[in-house]
Amino acid sequence: MRILITNDDGPPDPRASPYIRPFIQYILSNRPDWQLTVCLPDRQRSWIGKAHFAGKDAHARFSYMSKDAKDDALFGPYLQPQRSMHGSKLPSVTNEGIPKDAIEYCLVDGTPATATDIGLHHLTSHKFDLVISGPNVGRNTSAAYITSSGTVGAAMEAVVSAGVKAVAVSFAYFEGNKYVDEELLHRASERSCRVIEYLYNHWNIDAQLYSINVPLKQSLNESTRAVYTHILENKWSSVYGAGRDADVKHDVDSEGEGITFKWQPDFVAQRQAIFDSPENSMNDGRVIEKGLISVTPLRAVFHQISQLVGELDLNLSEAEGKPSKKSQTNAIKNDLKSDAEGTLLLTLPSQEYIYKPLVSAINSRLPNVKIVDSMPAKSSKTSKKVLHYGDYEHIDIDKLVEGDTYFANTYIYRKALIRKHFLSHTIHSYIVKNPDSPLSSAYLETFNIDVDYAEFLDDALDENWELRQELELEEKWWILKPSMSDKAQGIRVFKSIKDLQAIFDSFDEDPSDDGSETNPNSVVVSQLRHFIVQEYLASPLLLPSMQGRKFHIRCYVTCKGDLEVYVYDRMLALFAPSSFKELSESYNATDPRDLACHLTNTCLQEEESSKENSVRELDALEDLGASEVLKIKSQIHEITRELFMAAVTTNRLHFQPLANAFETYGIDFLVDSSMNVKILEVNAYPDFKQTGQDLKGLIDELFDEVTKNCIVPLFQGDKTCSEGSNFVKVLDHQSNGW
Repeated sequence: MRILITNDDGPPDPRASPYIRPFIQYILSNRPDWQLTVCLPDRQRSWIGKAHFAGKDAHARFSYMSKDAKDDALFGPYLQPQRSMHGSKLPSVTNEGIPKDAIEYCLVDGTPATATDIGLHHLTSHKFDLVISGPNVGRNTSAAYITSSGTVGAAMEAVVSAGVKAVAVSFAYFEGNKYVDEELLHRASERSCRVIEYLYNHWNIDAQLYSINVPLKQSLNESTRAVYTHILENKWSSVYGAGRDADVKHDVDSEGEGITFKWQPDFVAQRQAIFDSPENSMNDGRVIEKGLISVTPLRAVFHQISQLVGELDLNLSEAEGKPSKKSQTNAIKNDLKSDAEGTLLLTLPSQEYIYKPLVSAINSRLPNVKIVDSMPAKSSKTSKKVLHYGDYEHIDIDKLVEGDTYFANTYIYRKALIRKHFLSHTIHSYIVKNPDSPLSSAYLETFNIDVDYAEFLDDALDENWELRQELELEEKWWILKPSMSDKAQGIRVFKSIKDLQAIFDSFDEDPSDDGSETNPNSVVVSQLRHFIVQEYLASPLLLPSMQGRKFHIRCYVTCKGDLEVYVYDRMLALFAPSSFKELSESYNATDPRDLACHLTNTCLQEEESSKENSVRELDALEDLGASEVLKIKSQIHEITRELFMAAVTTNRLHFQPLANAFETYGIDFLVDSSMNVKILEVNAYPDFKQTGQDLKGLIDELFDEVTKNCIVPLFQGDKTCSEGSNFVKVLDHQSNGW
């Protein structure tokens, strides 16, 4: 692995930069496969963020240090490299006085970000796998520090200027003592390298860089845990004493520099902000105080608030100081200019839950697109491009296949995903060819079974002897699902062949025989035939704040063209109506009433009170910290990417994405007690209204993102729109057809 090392504390120095030499020496002795290039600022450059000295040229000099040096003395500096290095872009000379095992330090008279730029682009012809910035002298935790950090800034520069993965490493000292013994620095270096290795081999798709903070405590050892954290959001007071302390005098400098404001940050107050945060919070400040290693995933962008969309209405009502209704309407209809013209054929009833969000997004982003409820005549000037948004049966399949000026909100063939027995086949086929895929552990063991009538179950099990063997063991609980039903219809949980036979017998019973009413989630076996038998997740993640009720995650995933896949990161948690009960021998497999605590489908919850408490936004769940939510979402991103790769590469006959179409699916996931995510099913035309009124903004934002990323490009040809912070592209697979 080829690595560039930089920092913001400058070259080895017993006072300003005491950690860089032990860290590099540890790597040279213990990581022989790490090929190092070192490029540092030539002096202390802390607190400078990701700055460059605009308009100023950068100059580099070169110093050298023996691999086994016991102090920070350097050979040099020299005006050019003193030996020829493989891949070097710079002229060199031969200097026999420099030890052959010496490591070369390129020292740049610029900022940490400048050192990263020079190191990545101008020292060698090699391509780097990773940039390590640090170890910084002191912690980089909380917003107040991390936004000022030159260490983090140097790592960000790697992402921004070269797209190279990067980590910022900081050694957090305590009690104001940054000078610690070499043995503790050795342990800190060992832990840092272990964390870096793990992150590099398990790099999260959403992370561009990581900020790592290692506590310089005597308790630090090979068992010290590393945990994902989020940034503690805090604020500085003035970092100049005169701005904070009224007793500080404003002295006039005798050399004519003007009034002096003394550099005097209130570090005590900053540390107190950590202890003022919730004790169980997984923020970076809290974690480092506990003596653990803090790992904060970051993206090299300023955070954007994607809920704010559309145009600013600058025509304020003078009387109220608020936008007038008239100005709001005119701003959308007249002021916005777009080169996209065409027609939105909307064949959904106006009372549909998604009607208003879709119309609002179209009006905001495509004001010149006319919205109609019937197909325009061929002679109509506005019919040049038509986007048809409606139910599947409303779409003109012939026009969609032609793919010229007719677009739609659905693909034609996608049963490889949306039918449960096809989904099982798609995943199994992909795993056989890709055994290391995340799908291999994210999809519970599943068997397909075809049953025409209850009395033919035994024959069906003979044809699927692997399933029969599993059921005869009676070691696991299983769940039966009709392949083509929805709203939990026909779902049952069972353990034995006897239970399964009783379930099918109950399906075939005539309700009139005993006078009972037809069960709403029963089925007629002969009308469905295709079923799956899947291992039941017996240990789901349960949250105390939600009364220990089982839940699944509903994630909206939008596919565009052939084929981009976006995950909408505002996910829902859908809860069962009652607290989870572990399955036991007393469980009645044929009684749907015993399913209440096991099924999370909101359609089964008839009482309004239970419905109101059944749907929450994942990010708002009290028992899940930011790092835990990130872990869940990261797995969902990986699983979703692999799932659509499986569909488009191994089952292309039954999943055919089209260049002139897009589609939004509702994908359901379970989380087990160990925070591992499992995929359940893929739903076409998901029920958006289950979010309810309280979470309506989530759907509004979703349709704005779909419009921005999918619909606008359809009307504007090659023009593309950037994805939003909650609309994450996880796959861009431009296939070549069959």
